[in-house]
Amino acid sequence: MEEENDSGIISEIEFLDLLSLVQEQNDERATLRLLEFYEQDIIRLSKFMRMPKEEAIQAMKVELIELLKKKHPSEEKDGSV
Repeated sequence: MEEENDSGIISEIEFLDLLSLVQEQNDERATLRLLEFYEQDIIRLSKFMRMPKEEAIQAMKVELIELLKKKHPSEEKDGSV
């Protein structure tokens, strides 16, 4: 059962490094790697949306990219990371 839900395992440090690259440098490879990490979850969740599957997948990917690129409000306020 775990293998079915396994969308790839990355360490917390790798995840944070990728997230940092996305937020600070708009790195395309890091964005794609994070999308790949969530791919199976997105596909699974698309089954519960009341719209065509491909449209649901694309909508979730767009929302995920926007969320990944958004910096934490406290970081923007005081300029610290």
